[in-house]
Amino acid sequence: MANVLPSSKKKSKDDTEDVQIYTSLLFELNLKAQDAVRDFALHDIDDKEGLERNRIAMHDAFTELYDTIASFSEQIMVEEFDIAYLRSRAAQAEGEIKEQIEKALEDLAEQTQRNLADVWMARVMAWLHQAAAASGPFVEHEHEDKLRNASKYLAKVYTMLERPFSAIPQKVDGTQKLRRVALGLQAYKLMKESLEENDDELTSILGKNMTAEAEFYDEFLNELIGQESTFRQAFNPFDELIWRDILSSFIFEQATDLYIEAIPLFQKKKDLKDKLSAIRSWKSNTAGLSEVYLAMTYTDIADAQMRAGNLEDASKLYMVASDAFGRAEKCFREVIALQPNAEQSRLDKEQRKAQSLFCSAESTVQVLTDLIRMNNKTESKEVLREIFKNLEKAAKLAKTRELSGAIQADLKTYSFVEDLLKKKGDDLNGIIDQIEFAKDLRKTGLIQDISKAMDEANSLLTKNPGDSLDSIREGLDSLGILLSLELEDDEVGNLRNKTLALLNNIKYVIQFQLSTKLEQGVKFILSRILENLHAEEAASYYKVIGEASTGRELADLGKLALATAFASEAQIYSRQSDQWAFRAQIERLNVFRVLEDELAMLEEEDPLEDTIQTHNETIIKIKQTVVAFEAAANELDSVKEKDIRLRNNVDAQVKQLQGVVMKYRGDLLRLEGAKSDFIAEYMFRKGEKSKAKIHYSDANDHLREAVGNYTTAAQVFQQVGDAQSAQNVDGRAKTADLLARSIWDNRQRIDRDQEPTQKGDSELAALYLGAVGQ
Repeated sequence: MANVLPSSKKKSKDDTEDVQIYTSLLFELNLKAQDAVRDFALHDIDDKEGLERNRIAMHDAFTELYDTIASFSEQIMVEEFDIAYLRSRAAQAEGEIKEQIEKALEDLAEQTQRNLADVWMARVMAWLHQAAAASGPFVEHEHEDKLRNASKYLAKVYTMLERPFSAIPQKVDGTQKLRRVALGLQAYKLMKESLEENDDELTSILGKNMTAEAEFYDEFLNELIGQESTFRQAFNPFDELIWRDILSSFIFEQATDLYIEAIPLFQKKKDLKDKLSAIRSWKSNTAGLSEVYLAMTYTDIADAQMRAGNLEDASKLYMVASDAFGRAEKCFREVIALQPNAEQSRLDKEQRKAQSLFCSAESTVQVLTDLIRMNNKTESKEVLREIFKNLEKAAKLAKTRELSGAIQADLKTYSFVEDLLKKKGDDLNGIIDQIEFAKDLRKTGLIQDISKAMDEANSLLTKNPGDSLDSIREGLDSLGILLSLELEDDEVGNLRNKTLALLNNIKYVIQFQLSTKLEQGVKFILSRILENLHAEEAASYYKVIGEASTGRELADLGKLALATAFASEAQIYSRQSDQWAFRAQIERLNVFRVLEDELAMLEEEDPLEDTIQTHNETIIKIKQTVVAFEAAANELDSVKEKDIRLRNNVDAQVKQLQGVVMKYRGDLLRLEGAKSDFIAEYMFRKGEKSKAKIHYSDANDHLREAVGNYTTAAQVFQQVGDAQSAQNVDGRAKTADLLARSIWDNRQRIDRDQEPTQKGDSELAALYLGAVGQ
């Protein structure tokens, strides 16, 4: 029994319950953003207050999402301490070791640049959503509270520019654009103090500033929105397209206003004639694009209303969209180089007007049917004339095969109804049956079109999901028309759910392929979360249409994606915990060097608090590692299908992760022990022996419990056949046991009025990093 060390009977409580991990938070925020988009798109357009409230809620949801992405990206950045330490090592090293350290420093510098760019672009997106929320397309007044919020977020964007980095979504460096704006404003303020307000040089500087800011909106933000919408797959009317169109309309409107303000300032200098001509062209382009995206915003909402059967609302919105495309056409006509844009806007204008007229005609059909049932021949003819008027106009304007086909089918149907009204007397019985028969024929044709598109999409799904998406788009157009024409019976409802199931399946496959090309990091985690959301939504539709097996498979694939996201986050924290542990070890040594130097102690504040904080940060990182790996194991273990579990070796992976969790729980207790041991040594050196004894006892307890966790982890690794991990963790258990004995011996030495034995470099490395030589 002499070899058994004392240990506290109390077990360290599991205090990881309140630890926040970002994968869970980002999952919830992505879900919140998607729901907010749908709530906005489907809201009653006559409820102006409710519509505006939902629009702001949508922007707020995205702001919260991007703000959190920025915070997460900041958290995983390399600490200045690590870079400074490597630099000091490089200065002392020689030969191959020096080259290796310098290469590590170069890699860290590149990584820091990428991380800064990611943080900055996320902050830009957070600001942009608040700025767009302040002045929406559906209200004339601006929201003062949102303007203040936007300023707060923009300040963070500007503040980051003091650090040297670039942020390039595709081609344009946004930091370079915004630095030009910031420097130009400063130059203008300084020059304003010494020049007259109308001085040519001063107005020239102001004009250039406005042009530079316009280019930031026109070029960089346009690229950034495009990158984000592609990443989030905002490419179809059933998803997030609407936020992209609102933001795009906003940025081009801002650019246009700035170009308009800049033009008079350039007119004062003759030598800027070419520049002035270019700015006028840019202004026409951005003004046109602002109207185009405004039109697309209204089209997005109209499409949603049309699919929901709200034809009167859809008709109004398509007409507003048509008017916006008309204004865009006029802007583009001003510049010869923009004639192709003008022509496209003309076609879009006519197509939206055709859709408006078609919806208007269809919304009147129920009135016609009711009048025929009441044998009201006179008013039936009047309503029929109005239907023909709208359909004939729409037929001349329609530009897509799907819409033209629907209009021609309607014209045939109501020409037949017109003939029947002429032939029949006052008894109009039988006409309704003929209308229903014609509608059934039209319904059958649309269903065939949708089914054909779905068959093509299915055949391309695994080989080329991009082409599969193009095929399903044609089906979506036909489905939109079908849903607008028919009450959703079982057949139509089932077809709708089938189409949405396939659509989300395609999105899952595309997102999966994107994830496989990404490096580990925040973007990778976000992509895996989106994979899960697409798979879960597809699964919900497959279950509704009776394809439960496909639904269960997709749901399980989504769980695999989310488990991968949790594991990726855990690996980030694991690396950080090692870095923080090493930092804590270095700071501990520095504290005792300061204690030994009486002069230094007089000049510096007591370093205990800062060093304890470093230990605490290390412990937090390990806790986050534990929670993230636990979440990965739980998500993986929730996979239900036996085939998928077998194919992906789920049972073994779950067991392995459980071993990993126990290993990190051991690390957590070891660092708790290191912290208590540090405080104990510090207290002893300060002459507080009773406090030192308490902390040595705590350190011993933590390390004894760590031994138990390491031993359990080694057994788990042995069970899954991972002999190397088992051996590694068993080594940690033995090391922790030796450390516990050493610490308990120091506790007893105090009882014997002896000085505790100070730890050497190898013992400290074992205590902080887990094994000698690490």
